[in-house]
Amino acid sequence: MVKKIFRVFYYILIPVLIFVLMGLAIESNNLLVCNSINVNVDRSCGNYFIEPAEINQEVYTKFDTTGGNYLNRQSLNKIENFITGMTYVRDADVYRTINGKLHTDITQRRPLIRVVNASGQSFYIDTDGRLMPLSSDYTARVMVVSGSINSQYSPLVDLNQLSEEELNEQEYSVMKDIFKLAEYIDNHSLLNVFIGQMYVCSDKKFKLIPKNGSHIIEFGSIDRMEQKFNKLWVFYNYGLTQTGWNKYSRINLKYKNQVVCAK
Repeated sequence: MVKKIFRVFYYILIPVLIFVLMGLAIESNNLLVCNSINVNVDRSCGNYFIEPAEINQEVYTKFDTTGGNYLNRQSLNKIENFITGMTYVRDADVYRTINGKLHTDITQRRPLIRVVNASGQSFYIDTDGRLMPLSSDYTARVMVVSGSINSQYSPLVDLNQLSEEELNEQEYSVMKDIFKLAEYIDNHSLLNVFIGQMYVCSDKKFKLIPKNGSHIIEFGSIDRMEQKFNKLWVFYNYGLTQTGWNKYSRINLKYKNQVVCAK
């Protein structure tokens, strides 16, 4: 009889007790008052577009001084969505500790290239292919592209999401080419250090300007990018190392299987 009662207690009452305690813990957690906000900004990309104090102030202002308020999961989601929607934020994770502290971990957007269009307007393209405005507080040290660029800045433009029709109608096809070329250069450690500027000609072909040397690279279209850069490195290693880096003013990579130089 005692064993039977024990089994009933073990298999029925204990799970019920655990369930009740969990419910009380969840309810208690939902009633936990926020007593402080801690903002952590990931600076591993080397950029300083976001300051923790600014995010802190924005959250306090938007959510009517969060400190002292109850923060359930729904409230945390609203705060997270609000922060994620900020201009220079790529991603945000908002969570609360058991002692009532609100934590926010933020990843910044990383500019890939700075665009100066034909009207003199400047903006960035980030590593996700989205247009990104300049900041009045911080300037990223990235490659600059200028020349025959008619596209204007818009916070809604994502070059990876535009259809072919949208690319042509808004003249963003050149911007997409800029992004692809800059992305290739960024992913190549030597090119990333070597190439300083890009220039878009009136025929939508590209010129690359190295940080060192006295020549311009006539790159042409973005077709056969890898082959063109491979030709360039071969020429540098077996050509310019023999003749000197200042012998030529132009190095043309447009033609297949050959490099054409001009003094």
